[in-house]
Amino acid sequence: MTQPLEGVTSLEDLPIVTIGCDSSASWARRYRHLSHHEEVATIAQHLVDAQDSKNGAWQRTPSGSDVHLVITGGEPLLGWQRAYPALLQAPLLHDLKNLTFETNGTQALRPDFFDFLSQRQADPRTPDFHLTWSVSPKLSRSGEAPEAAIRPEILLQYARVPNSFLYLKFVVGDAEDFVEAETVVTTYRDAGVPIDAIYAMPQGAMDTDYMAIRGDIADLCLAHGFRFSPRLHVDLFGNKFGT
Repeated sequence: MTQPLEGVTSLEDLPIVTIGCDSSASWARRYRHLSHHEEVATIAQHLVDAQDSKNGAWQRTPSGSDVHLVITGGEPLLGWQRAYPALLQAPLLHDLKNLTFETNGTQALRPDFFDFLSQRQADPRTPDFHLTWSVSPKLSRSGEAPEAAIRPEILLQYARVPNSFLYLKFVVGDAEDFVEAETVVTTYRDAGVPIDAIYAMPQGAMDTDYMAIRGDIADLCLAHGFRFSPRLHVDLFGNKFGT
């Protein structure tokens, strides 16, 4: 948020941050002039072109797996809900079966978007459509107040979308984070939130920080019964844009 923007004409020209998270480039107003704006049909074509499919379909890749579309951020449910129905109804996405929203679990679904997703789930023309909520609640190390970050009523709304799947993913750095994460899980479950799985992912804006703790985090996952989530892009490509 403090990077000078003089002479910066694209997101790729921004310096890679060494501390904290770089996702502000995807949502902060000061970066808006660097963002791309396209028509829905063009965005749909970009999505098709990016996938590992020889026939441009969402049903099968050469490896035999369904293509999975993940909408992430920043926070993808903050301000963009009005645009998703048009994208998801684009002709090029007609055979999409697997859709995930990566969210921090604090943004309620707009009534019209909730209705759209519910109807899409119940549409007999798309009986295999599968919606996943990947919820990553902010722990206290993020600086968020618990009353703002932990919103069981929001997750209950997500879970009311028919036939959807909801799991939690915590960004953690040490054993104390696991204790806090377990408290959060208990809060959600006591409120009636159906949780299908719980993941923990090592924090680390830089690859060196991530590599230094990932073994310890894996051990803590085993001790607490969480699933381990790697930062696969860091494992494969290090800390850089475009991954």
